[in-house]
Amino acid sequence: MEHCPTCNARYKEKPACYRCGTDLARLVAIEKEAAIHHAKATEAFHQQNFQTMYFHAHRACSLLRTPASEKLLACAALSTGDHKTALSSWKRLQITQKSS
Repeated sequence: MEHCPTCNARYKEKPACYRCGTDLARLVAIEKEAAIHHAKATEAFHQQNFQTMYFHAHRACSLLRTPASEKLLACAALSTGDHKTALSSWKRLQITQKSS
């Protein structure tokens, strides 16, 4: 998280926004959980355990949708034969890149 979702103040790694007081602890916890799942998916890829990779990539992407999590999910979906999810992730990634 770079900014408070309420007032857009720069996030200063505190449990509450310094400007508006919004409690940010749950959002930070979600980001950390997504990072853990992303790391587990990457590890599973290196072990060629694609079902586990898919589970963790899907969880990471559902918690925090980023270009990196979309790429990981697309790769995991292809590796497990879920072409529909792979194509959906790839399309979302392309839309994100066009709008940037």
